[in-house]
Amino acid sequence: MHAVPVLFSLAATVSASKALHYTIPNNFKALASNCTLPAEFVVTNFTTYTDKADDSLNTVCFQFGDPDTKIRTTCQRNSTSTPSGPSKNIYGCDDASIAFIYQTTGVAGLTLTEKACPSAGNPKLEASGLIAPELDCTDTSTGTLCHAKQESIQGDFDSLEPIPPKVPTRRARGAWRG
Repeated sequence: MHAVPVLFSLAATVSASKALHYTIPNNFKALASNCTLPAEFVVTNFTTYTDKADDSLNTVCFQFGDPDTKIRTTCQRNSTSTPSGPSKNIYGCDDASIAFIYQTTGVAGLTLTEKACPSAGNPKLEASGLIAPELDCTDTSTGTLCHAKQESIQGDFDSLEPIPPKVPTRRARGAWRG
């Protein structure tokens, strides 16, 4: 595994009265009136490493910050990471309210999700937003190391949807008895 330097800084600050880029469902408005909803986020120190021989050694690492909800956390996918959502490409951050998907095909970019109103108990909705970091990459003998050209990338949450259900765990089946 390759060590990725982790530096934490948030360069942006935003008023909590920032306009939302999504519609709040009517059945969530009462709960939402008692908490700060995610409006925008800042990603800093975005770095990826792609190994030439072993995909399990690929890494993604960055810092996440939400100036309104005051969440600041490290996000990383590496050889010991396991998916945290219903699909195989969602990974949790150090703060369980935040998760991410990084993909270079399809809808390429970094999608961030933040649970809406987690302090209200069992959050039912999550905000999401997509950024596409411009990368400066260097090839090495073992792989490719990339850093975002911008130290700080600001994005807007533009969707508020129900949190997908967790993938059911498979039970071990006993021997067939005929």
